[in-house]
Amino acid sequence: MVTSNKYLLRFLVLFVGLITIPFPFNVIPKLEFVEKAIFGVYQKIVPWVGQRILNIEKPITIFQNSSGDKTYDYVLLFLLFIVAILGTIIWSIPDKKNRTYEKLNYWFLVLSRYYLGYFMIYYGLFKIMPIQFGETAFWRMLQPYGDSSPMGLAWTFLGYSKGYNLFMGLSEFIGGILLFHKRTRLLGGLILIPVTANIVAINFFYDVPVKLFSSQLLLIAIIVIAPDLKRLLNLIIFNKPTNRIDSINPFKSKKWKVAANILKWTFIVLILYNSIDYTTNLYNTRQQKPELYGLYQVTNFVANQDTIPPLLSHKTRWRYIFIDRPNTIQFSRMNKSRYGLYSKIDTIDKKISLTEFNDSTLVHTFDFKKTDSTLILSGIFRKDTIFCETKRMDKKDFRLTSRGFNWINEYPYNR
Repeated sequence: MVTSNKYLLRFLVLFVGLITIPFPFNVIPKLEFVEKAIFGVYQKIVPWVGQRILNIEKPITIFQNSSGDKTYDYVLLFLLFIVAILGTIIWSIPDKKNRTYEKLNYWFLVLSRYYLGYFMIYYGLFKIMPIQFGETAFWRMLQPYGDSSPMGLAWTFLGYSKGYNLFMGLSEFIGGILLFHKRTRLLGGLILIPVTANIVAINFFYDVPVKLFSSQLLLIAIIVIAPDLKRLLNLIIFNKPTNRIDSINPFKSKKWKVAANILKWTFIVLILYNSIDYTTNLYNTRQQKPELYGLYQVTNFVANQDTIPPLLSHKTRWRYIFIDRPNTIQFSRMNKSRYGLYSKIDTIDKKISLTEFNDSTLVHTFDFKKTDSTLILSGIFRKDTIFCETKRMDKKDFRLTSRGFNWINEYPYNR
């Protein structure tokens, strides 16, 4: 960040500082209460701002879920932006001295690159494993393109290739690692700007609800390389010579410098350990397959001793059964609607217990018989006596997963 524009520096210090909270407290063990306390304050202030200042009709009640583009998030960002502007004005009124702000600029860049590095390592590992997009679900294999949401289409595309996930993950991980040393900061920033720009583009153009957060990461990536922007323009565009930038040394004594290095590397090791431990455990959990893992096409469906033909307009007859995650089973009806239940499989007594998502007291029990190619279910389900015969399908039965990689293509295989 160029320290000559003091007003911009003051605003960015305040704004970036506010949007990065509760980092780094959320990384350090035993300090999780700081994050909870801050979010607790936000969850009281933001609804009030939305109702009293912005006149939002519907009350803000959704605070935390997998979406980062909730009404709550937009109002919170607006609130932090206004606070940063007011803080800049208040800061600038008494501060009329001719200060260089070199130390403030130094620590601001440290916070920015550590914050960005932390999240790039975290998300990079989520793709290297791979966890973020994961294996294409059975129900997704049968879903027509036109019925998919833009985000669903993007998730299927990105999750299809383990090699592409590895490429994305390594780009994020390596770029993140490079940010933790001042000599490799610029290289890390140059790697992460196109990486985060691509993430922002996907989130905006495929309606992925992480638009705000990914835009913040891109902003911080730009801030990280800002001190070298003039040098880069001279080198790449203006064909002019450029000089090195000597950063200040904020530590006057060798003892403080050694202590700072120990603290720094302890923090880096902590980030790596926590990220690797969390993603590895999550990956191992995701790799566990249920006992009846598979996609089953219903060939015969009998309800209350009446055989129900496979009419597309039928609302209750099953068409497919999906079992691809532990403790969960999904059913697809003939009319393309789909629903799921919690499942518990007893391989000794050959029984499946199904529990409704919305009511844990409603439990349905099926007897099952399984071969390598078939699955037969019989029992009482939602007051109906069901007998269901299925044939097992494999992901190799689909063109998407059977095509594979080919070095030689005499003709484009675009189907």
